[in-house]
Amino acid sequence: MTFDVLCVRGVGEAGDETMFPGLDGGGKVNQELLDGDSAQQLVARAIAVRDVGGGKARTVVEVREIRAEVVITDARVILLCSKYDKGGGWVGTPGTALMLNAVSKLRAARRSRGTALVGHIRYPWLISVGFSPKQSWLDEEVLRLVVRDGTADPSRLLVVDLNLPKETDSGAVARAIMLRAVRYRTTHETLTDDELAGFRQLAESPELARPQPKKFAVYAMPTSWQAKPATAYPRTV
Repeated sequence: MTFDVLCVRGVGEAGDETMFPGLDGGGKVNQELLDGDSAQQLVARAIAVRDVGGGKARTVVEVREIRAEVVITDARVILLCSKYDKGGGWVGTPGTALMLNAVSKLRAARRSRGTALVGHIRYPWLISVGFSPKQSWLDEEVLRLVVRDGTADPSRLLVVDLNLPKETDSGAVARAIMLRAVRYRTTHETLTDDELAGFRQLAESPELARPQPKKFAVYAMPTSWQAKPATAYPRTV
């Protein structure tokens, strides 16, 4: 099994939700106890997932001109888009669900009815979270999440870029995710003294300075787990 971060799920479709979230009858992602009740909700106008394993970058999924829900919970970052094939373009691998360039948007809309493009990044999988703020009124804020796929090639890195509206502060969002990830890891895992010190130091670190144009400022997690079912939920050993 390969973890591509995003997949297409049917509303009410039964299945394992460790790697990809499921949808309830209303088309919303099923909540988990560890998500807590203080989620932060944002909107993304584009989502791109790139595989940078082996020193080469390959686009796994890219959707543009969309309105995707981004939900930051106490346990994960959730992505949800019910109109994923009505935007400005789709690129995807065959297993992701749609062929490149649908015959027409009308037929694509019919095909997608009752489904949504969904995914999540659980905090144990998070290698780093970064941001690239807009430089002019034409730019968008970009949030970047990096994970390591443990279900195929362990060296396979997946870079998830979310284009946020201009009025959203990507730096503040990146820091909020970092702080929630630190809280989750230090609460639900048994860490060594060095690991615990590293997480605490990260949480207490100052806000990152604004990066150079088109560059990213990055919060790097002291440790992370490979993305696979065995690491989806809290570990104590």
